[in-house]
Amino acid sequence: MQNIAQSAEEFENRIAHYDDVAAVGVALREAILPHGFSASAAGAFVPSLEGARPIFYFQDWPEEWLALYARENFVNHDLVVIEARASIAAFFWSEAIARRTQTVAQRRVFEAAAERGWHDGFAVPFHGPAGYFGLLVMAGIAQTITVALRQHLTLLAIAAHNRCRTLSARLLPSMAEFRLTSREVECLHWVASGDTDDEIGARLGLSSRTVKDYVDNARRKTGARNRAQAVAILIAAGLM
Repeated sequence: MQNIAQSAEEFENRIAHYDDVAAVGVALREAILPHGFSASAAGAFVPSLEGARPIFYFQDWPEEWLALYARENFVNHDLVVIEARASIAAFFWSEAIARRTQTVAQRRVFEAAAERGWHDGFAVPFHGPAGYFGLLVMAGIAQTITVALRQHLTLLAIAAHNRCRTLSARLLPSMAEFRLTSREVECLHWVASGDTDDEIGARLGLSSRTVKDYVDNARRKTGARNRAQAVAILIAAGLM
């Protein structure tokens, strides 16, 4: 295998010029195909006014598999997703299977995948502010797991995910969507720094009551239950 760092750097440099997430997906597929992976997908759950919502960055699963996945409600039984939610480390499907006792429904997901030639896969979870949860999954033949292969696939996945998230920034909540004023964002910035309403007021030349009104307005507009959650939502949206 080509030098891991060099290969990953070349991949990252190449996709840095892409302005479409689908092109990133195609590039990743070309990079992982020599290692026996024939399908891949990347997506995330992002915060919104209605709560966390799923988005796909890219996916090249066969339509028949997508239909089966939806019809059989695999999303609620997919051990790969369950493991990824609880893990910060990349893992092969076979590793998740080995360390967990599967339910009948969970076994059915892997059996259905194996029927399509996907006997193992690789998953890289991404956890971020305000409950952001991203996941990149590759599916393919049974693998001889090595440190080099794990590192190589992880670096490719990180580069692909990060580029997709950058390109998909428009899918995240915006200041315009929340209808926040610059003063409301400014007050929440100082809330995030740990300042009290009195301290924020002194910084900005406002009364503590006015500061509280700005912060409460921002909390209501973001749908947050409290100040801390409002701050987390704005961080996830890239507004702070």
